[in-house]
Amino acid sequence: MLKKISVNTIHNGYQVAATRYGNVRYVDMGSADGDVVLFSTGGGAGYNSVRAFDWLAEAGFRLVSINRPGYFDLPVDVVDGFEGHAAIYNTVLTQLGIEDVHVFGVSMGGLSALHYAAKYPVKSVVLWSAVTGPYVVNKEAANSTLGKLVLSVRGKKMVSWLLRISARLFPKTTIKTFLKNEADLKRKEIKQIAKHTVQKPDRWREFLIFVESMTPMDQLYDGMIDEVKKATRIIKTDWTTIARPVLAVHSTIDTDVTIDHAERLEKEVPDITMMYVRAGGHFVWWGKEGDKVRQASLDFFRTRT
Repeated sequence: MLKKISVNTIHNGYQVAATRYGNVRYVDMGSADGDVVLFSTGGGAGYNSVRAFDWLAEAGFRLVSINRPGYFDLPVDVVDGFEGHAAIYNTVLTQLGIEDVHVFGVSMGGLSALHYAAKYPVKSVVLWSAVTGPYVVNKEAANSTLGKLVLSVRGKKMVSWLLRISARLFPKTTIKTFLKNEADLKRKEIKQIAKHTVQKPDRWREFLIFVESMTPMDQLYDGMIDEVKKATRIIKTDWTTIARPVLAVHSTIDTDVTIDHAERLEKEVPDITMMYVRAGGHFVWWGKEGDKVRQASLDFFRTRT
């Protein structure tokens, strides 16, 4: 039987930096004396999704996650592209007196993270399922029930409510729905990952925070769509200027961000460590193999402080 898990709202406790781009929300958590990890969240999830990564804070790191254009109250047109995201990150970090950071980019946030690492001082970079160049929308996932709900401009408040309720009352079913859209997994594997997630209180709590960070959808939609459109228009990238160590984790069965994104990094980044897994497809941190991904990422940061 599943035990009830309490998750405090993740929409509280943020701070605001007044910048030339406008008022930029951010979360600053963990040890004030710890090495700083700049967290660049995935597309469609708020900057507050960093609260699901408190295992880094528990390990002594300080995490800073900064809002991007089109999310919440930051206008979508304050910068032109992903390079602008890096500029916003740098502006907020500068106000905080932070100069040298580790960078952690997830999914669509990988592009923003890479642009930051290419231009500003960093100690190391960890990427999970990162978009690294031209992005092609998975039409099958986009046309699925979940995809249509997320991408539709209508009924965002109702969809947000339904998603929250589903994650709490029917966690296994909700996890399976995500996996069917983001991974090329057999039915048995999907069941095993869903079971592994809900049987571990920490993992289930992280999943609930992840879902919560995708809401309210009406305040995240513009940013998500803007990033997808701009990523599909990318013609060429050059990551050869990233001189610091990079750990890139990618699933061989990711049906959202395809394997060519990882292969691009392997070809272009001089000091690259690749970790190919199956795990939960796009969700490389799900399942038993996801536990290894988490540990490898933590070890990578620790050895490059």
